Amino acid sequence: MRALIAILILGLLAPAAFRGARAQEGTTEGGTPAPAPAPEPAPEPAPAPAPGPEGGEKPGELTDEEKKQLAGAIEEVKVGPEVFDDGVRLYYAKDYAGAAARLWQFMAGNQPGVGNYGYAEYFLGAALDKLGLTHAAMEYYFNVAKNRTKPELLPDALSAIERISRENPFDWDLIVKDLIYDTSFGYLREDLRQFVEYYQGLMDYRNGFIAWGQKHFARLRPDTYYGYKARYVQAVYELVKYNLDEALKIFNDILASDIRQADVINNARQSVARILFEQKKFKDAYQMYEKIDAPIEKQAGVFLEEAWTQYYLRNYRRAMGLLYALEAPAFFRFFNPEKFVLKALIYKNLCHYNVAKDAVTEFREHYRDAITAIYDRVDLDKNDIILDAALQDPALKDLSAFQRLLDTELGQLSNFEVAWGEVGLAAHLAKVYDLKIKEVNRSLREKLDAAVRTVSERLLEYEEQMNLLEYEIGLSVYKRIKGTPSQKAGQVQKVPYSDVKVYYGFDGEFWNDEMHDYRFFIEDRCFSEERWE
Repeated sequence: MRALIAILILGLLAPAAFRGARAQEGTTEGGTPAPAPAPEPAPEPAPAPAPGPEGGEKPGELTDEEKKQLAGAIEEVKVGPEVFDDGVRLYYAKDYAGAAARLWQFMAGNQPGVGNYGYAEYFLGAALDKLGLTHAAMEYYFNVAKNRTKPELLPDALSAIERISRENPFDWDLIVKDLIYDTSFGYLREDLRQFVEYYQGLMDYRNGFIAWGQKHFARLRPDTYYGYKARYVQAVYELVKYNLDEALKIFNDILASDIRQADVINNARQSVARILFEQKKFKDAYQMYEKIDAPIEKQAGVFLEEAWTQYYLRNYRRAMGLLYALEAPAFFRFFNPEKFVLKALIYKNLCHYNVAKDAVTEFREHYRDAITAIYDRVDLDKNDIILDAALQDPALKDLSAFQRLLDTELGQLSNFEVAWGEVGLAAHLAKVYDLKIKEVNRSLREKLDAAVRTVSERLLEYEEQMNLLEYEIGLSVYKRIKGTPSQKAGQVQKVPYSDVKVYYGFDGEFWNDEMHDYRFFIEDRCFSEERWE
């Protein structure tokens, strides 16, 4: 009886289309055509079926609940695995645009539970990485590392994330906060474990969990890149506590190592130079500044700090040479009101009073619109000088660099419209970039207000210094000098002249390579050390 009931239920649940298809099969078991069935008399009209419990189902149809269960149990495959195989083949053939199109086509036509879906995400991220779309690649590497539907791909995804994070601006919240800091990865190979432990320790330090951060840093090998970066974080923490001697010891340990990463070495050198400057060891500070080996266009702050060391060493010509090097177009956007203060001080100390007053006037001309905007209490972020200066704030510098990268890569998507337009990948990536740009702009707006206020306050402080300096210059002009000649005898340097054109042989050195070595030849018009009343 149970078997009979089961057969009846199975027949009831079998789809009508399936039964019809079976009835219309045209062959017998032996492969010969089946005889046509004899016509049957037309059946009498059957009475209307009684409504089901929900009032809508017919006998033999699945209920809505059964359909939902069946839909969840059956994995529908819209695009076959051959599309995935074709995408991987194109990737290894170095046709990265074609590979991305096929892999996206496979992913768009399947659910994430499909067997090769995790591999498709990884290879799509790798293809986008090869094409220079680093943010889009990071999005898919993040999915592979976070979801871990294919755990064997975790090392490769983390390795790619680590490489991109060292070479390019990246989404800090997505990678560091949401992935590394919020995930327990279990066992990782040594180089990836160093990467994860460093950022987890860094986040603990930033959040005030110093003891936890020290535990993460203690697991790092001291002779690795991230080991030295961890030591740098610890040294900066000592600086925050104004423990200069301990910070100096840690920085010197970093410099004494055989580390080759330029960013760690240069940051440590600049930090040591600043500590020596605070300790009034100006000569040692200058020598440490001279060891910084970074691209010239990134050394505006270094040039200014070197100029101050030379000023306190009374080497005014060298200081002025560094200040005039800051006039180069590469440093146009560098917020540098301090330059005018130092220039006026140097001229004043050499008794060039008129030129010293010109430096004050130059400051006012350069920052007139910005200072007026501050006093008028208008929207300060509408002023280009204040906005550029605010974007140089360390809290905004990385975020603004990431925004520029997003804008650049979004523009590059038009290069792949032909390959990706029909499959929808171009539109999908454009939406990804557009949403991320809006998110970054919101973050910038939140942090920009505080940075703008800080810049405005600094600019007003420099204005006060320039006003005071102008007053001191005016007093110096009217001081009377006793017992000194009205002119100072000295040798006049002759400047030789030749033809209208002067030709130089190229020796491998470009013009901006000499910017750091400028000397400003200025006459000392102070005739005696005892020149004032």
